[in-house]
Amino acid sequence: MVKDFYKDIQACLNEIDNEIVEKVIFQWKNNLQHQRRDSGRVFIIGNGGSCAIAEHISTDLNKRCKVKAHTLSNNSLATCLSNDYGYENAFTQWLQINQINSFDFLVAISSSGKSPNILNAIHHAQDCLAPVFAIFGMDGNTDFLEWNDLQNYFIHIDSYNYGVIELTTEIILHSIVEELVIE
Repeated sequence: MVKDFYKDIQACLNEIDNEIVEKVIFQWKNNLQHQRRDSGRVFIIGNGGSCAIAEHISTDLNKRCKVKAHTLSNNSLATCLSNDYGYENAFTQWLQINQINSFDFLVAISSSGKSPNILNAIHHAQDCLAPVFAIFGMDGNTDFLEWNDLQNYFIHIDSYNYGVIELTTEIILHSIVEELVIE
């Protein structure tokens, strides 16, 4: 059973389009100078375990990469926005409050790939011309598969196991952090 779990993670990692990850790294490296000069930020969103991953990666981006990275981890604000605007609009409202713009970057994580609050936030970020990097699992919104362009990137993790999806997501994001580390 344990070996099967490890094999599933390895299979997902082997299927990742590393060219997309390399493009995200290249884009972030190029944008970092502009982000620092123009007060650009990275917003990272996710629900449940994906939220925990978002917080972890945000911490590493701030500490190790000197990137202004943020998550919606203020419980009172998250519940306020959910209550007042609906859970499906909470991230969008948070991005509006923070005035996401073309100098910023959105990282969207969804193990199911079907979370309305994540999908709505992606569309809002795109409307504001902010680049987006989305990582989805299961049979989520694969309309984004054809979406990889010079600004927006999408990776689909082909698994229905939350643990496999979450660990694969974290490995992908940590590989990006490692390329951006400033000593």
